[in-house]
Amino acid sequence: MLGNDNFSDVASFESMDIPDSVKRELFQKTALLSGLLRSVPDLVFFKDTDGVFLSCNEMFCRYVGKPVSEIVGKTSHDLFDRNRADFFRSNDKRVLQSGHSYKSVEWIDHADGKKVLLETFKTPLFTEDHELIGVVGVGRDITERKHAEIELQEKKNELFQIVNGSPIPAFVINKNHDIIYWNKACENTTGIKAKDIIGTGNSWMAFYNQKRPVLADLIVDNCLTDIEKAYGNKKLQPSFVEGGYQAEDYFEAIDKWILFTAAPIRDHNNDIIGAIETLQDTSISKQAEQAVLDAKMLAENTSRTKSEFLCNMNHELRTPLNLILGYADLLLAEETGELNEEQKHFAEIIKFAGSRFLDLVDSLIYIAEIEEGKMELDVDMFSLPNLMSDVQRMLSSHALKKGVNLEFEIDPSVTVVYADKSKIKTILHHLISNGIKFTPSGGSVLVNIRKSKNNELHLTVADSGIGISEEDQKLLYNAFVQLDWSLNRKFEGSGLGLSIVKKFVEVQGGSISLESKPGEGSTFEVILPLPSSETSGILGDICNSTKY
Repeated sequence: MLGNDNFSDVASFESMDIPDSVKRELFQKTALLSGLLRSVPDLVFFKDTDGVFLSCNEMFCRYVGKPVSEIVGKTSHDLFDRNRADFFRSNDKRVLQSGHSYKSVEWIDHADGKKVLLETFKTPLFTEDHELIGVVGVGRDITERKHAEIELQEKKNELFQIVNGSPIPAFVINKNHDIIYWNKACENTTGIKAKDIIGTGNSWMAFYNQKRPVLADLIVDNCLTDIEKAYGNKKLQPSFVEGGYQAEDYFEAIDKWILFTAAPIRDHNNDIIGAIETLQDTSISKQAEQAVLDAKMLAENTSRTKSEFLCNMNHELRTPLNLILGYADLLLAEETGELNEEQKHFAEIIKFAGSRFLDLVDSLIYIAEIEEGKMELDVDMFSLPNLMSDVQRMLSSHALKKGVNLEFEIDPSVTVVYADKSKIKTILHHLISNGIKFTPSGGSVLVNIRKSKNNELHLTVADSGIGISEEDQKLLYNAFVQLDWSLNRKFEGSGLGLSIVKKFVEVQGGSISLESKPGEGSTFEVILPLPSSETSGILGDICNSTKY
């Protein structure tokens, strides 16, 4: 034997009917190769021109399932089934006849029963005198490689299905900037078919009228400076993928607003080998955004026009109303002569209706001033008890007519305050009037005024009226809103009172709260900070800089 390498010894050649020179040639070549092939993991064998095995290595013996002594001197037909032996012999003859190497790949059954994919290279064996003396074969088990190739192909197919089936337009380029994926959604968005653009570097054609890099191209080049230069004014920002960016722009070529995101594709060494770019059509949202802006501008113009109209109408409305109320007072005072009961009743109706109309005009003017941000605070020292007496005198007759008990409680410590007298009076007037209006006969309205330790004025108006549901409380301070049209018919009003109250409270830096349940009455509490005379200028500045 030639060592322990499972190649045959020279005696095997001596027994064969071939020239001595050829035997020596074969022995020398076999001896030379035996050392080289000792550790080769592939199947290696030698055949003569008649297909007789001259030698083989250990891996070939394992494949056949026989020792080398039972292989050498035999043919394929002695070792394998007829079909496989014919296949092997036909390949041998192809090599011998052509004088060139030949490769074949076939699934075979290993001796241990395992099915493997064998890639076999057969090449002619020549002497130094170029005499053809046989065939050398090398077989390699490529089963695992084939499985890996199949798995890789399946992954590629899976990726293709994911990209192509995604409803989000997307395309992929490689490191050479060639397009390798262009999905259906991208076809629909750009109007360019995948077959016309895959394999090219012309992704720009879908978006621009002349050649220039798209965001994916700049991602592949990993050039942040160029990205910022090209897309910095298009809301450029990093995307959720590391190294990725997104921006938004209008593309004239496809007449769409597109939010586009590009991110790098990296290999196992973290090197960039490509980029994927996705497109999102934002044209509809852009149109909606513009519509909102247009509506806002229209609303602002409408509000400004309304406010200007109300302010301009202030003088025009007040002049005739004051005349009507003045002459009604003269009639009721009987300055022009004694009135009978019917005439007095008519005069009282004129005065009542005129007073209500004047209150409405005042309310509208207040709303206009608030919306225009023109309302100013008129802060000064005044007696709060005297103010309460005025309010009580104005509203007591109204409460008496309805049969509602109106009570006032004022903390003795509350005397002179530094605040906006007119606005506090208006706040109290509206809250108490509302309490009387929505309280049935026999009910009560309690007004409580106190001052907290941190110099805050607390105005509380509690009634035992019909109450307000939790749902209606959300709409309570909206201008021109009556919570229930049936109430609107029963209790007259414009729906402006509480809206004005809230604005007057807020403009003074205060807050208003409500506790109420249907059928259990309502309690409004207003908390107003009371500035010192030194801080009155600051509060006035805050008011003038605040728009409502």
